Amino acid sequence: MGRKPKLSKDIKVKACEDYKTGRGSFHSIAKSIGVAYETFRLWYLTYEIHGESAFDYSNKNNSYTSEFKNHIVDEYSSGKYSLPELSARYKISSRVIRKWNEMSYNGIELKAYDPKGDIYTMKSRKTTFEERLEIVKWVIANDMNYKEAANKFANRYANIYKWTKAYMSNGADGLKDKKRGPKQQNNVNKDSLSEIDKLKLELERERDLRKRREFELEVLKKKRSS
Repeated sequence: MGRKPKLSKDIKVKACEDYKTGRGSFHSIAKSIGVAYETFRLWYLTYEIHGESAFDYSNKNNSYTSEFKNHIVDEYSSGKYSLPELSARYKISSRVIRKWNEMSYNGIELKAYDPKGDIYTMKSRKTTFEERLEIVKWVIANDMNYKEAANKFANRYANIYKWTKAYMSNGADGLKDKKRGPKQQNNVNKDSLSEIDKLKLELERERDLRKRREFELEVLKKKRSS
């Protein structure tokens, strides 16, 4: 789903018209509406090409063919347009264009992308505990990027999100296959255990709790550094 803009279309149009009619500079207008200079400059470039439709909001992600991606890369490489101009002309973020260009430069095929395809609607495939743990660890190491993980590991976005949340709540145990059959009680009757077994149980619970806290701290550090 597309990200909903923080500022309304009317505010953006007015800001662009203010600049166009000389009622402020890029810096002064950007500051007055609380956005970065580079952001407002890109808005204005896009507005010059597309008019008010530049700021039409859609809650759908865009689909791109491989031919279109290669066309954008060719235009970028030729120097015909600067990166901001190319971004404005095709209403694609500079970050995405850079990514396509880097992939092409490194010989990686630019495949077609359809947001209604693979990662959201692909059929679930059976995974082992080890596979789920590997996927979750990759998600954590890559700033909780569920979408990229879905592409990388060829599994549904919803599954990867669910596994990560389960790991956050219950540690590695949350990724284990649930056995079918009569529901077993989670609480162990301590009275039936020996002193050694009780100690082992407490140590196991403390270990799981420590792992969960370490994971939560790791996620918090990544969010702060991003």
